[in-house]
Amino acid sequence: MKMSFFDDLKVLFSKEGQKNIKEYNEREKEEMMKAQQEILERRRDPRKMRAYEDATDKRRKELAEERAVYKFQQKQQAGYDPLTDWKKLKDEGKIKIGKDLPRDEGSRRLGSEGLIEVRVDERMPYIDQGYVDEDADAMGKFMGLFTKKKSEK
Repeated sequence: MKMSFFDDLKVLFSKEGQKNIKEYNEREKEEMMKAQQEILERRRDPRKMRAYEDATDKRRKELAEERAVYKFQQKQQAGYDPLTDWKKLKDEGKIKIGKDLPRDEGSRRLGSEGLIEVRVDERMPYIDQGYVDEDADAMGKFMGLFTKKKSEK
């Protein structure tokens, strides 16, 4: 049996649906209250605050180290190709792309493997090279129809 959009609305506005919504809202409220209580408790106890700050500093340091791997993308030397460093780092396992990255299980559906929680384009070798396709300027081409070319003078 296949349910339609209207059947979903019927379930949503039924007594059972209203009960489920109420339970969901209560759970959300309890989770928020618990998180708030943890914050207040951490503020009162210097040891808990220190542990929290240490964990935060550790996480930030790990992110900074991970980000430092990609410094090669910003090199602007004549004849330098970032692809060579990118391939080397990928072979060493320092750069992960595609199948190597963890995926969000909650977004897996209809044959999709799920979403990746990082921007993959930032991990590619040529992101900071500044390539611009001159043929991609549609507005410039359109406006060019209304201007005289230098050779027509």
